[in-house]
Amino acid sequence: MYFKKTVKHVGEPMSHLESIASSAVRAAIKVKASVIICFTSSGRAARLIAKYRPTMPALSVVIPRLKTNQSKWSFSGAFEARKSLIFRGLFPMLADPRHAAESTSATK
Repeated sequence: MYFKKTVKHVGEPMSHLESIASSAVRAAIKVKASVIICFTSSGRAARLIAKYRPTMPALSVVIPRLKTNQSKWSFSGAFEARKSLIFRGLFPMLADPRHAAESTSATK
């Protein structure tokens, strides 16, 4: 019921990302999924999924990004994962940044 009220409140010209999030929640409710898994780098998609308050928990896998300032390299993503902790039903998880590097080197 909350999902239907939120969709009516948002209105018709929905953004592309908001449309995907609402459709994901609606599909998960219809198929009675036990969890929604969302891969994100900024956390925005996961927050939009939490906005529609799905009945099942949403797992937000934050993929860290590599940053440099000419003298050192660092990964961002921990802040985005922490920020997701305040949303109802959203459980953030920080992905392993080494995993992507290992899979690309294995394919070469």
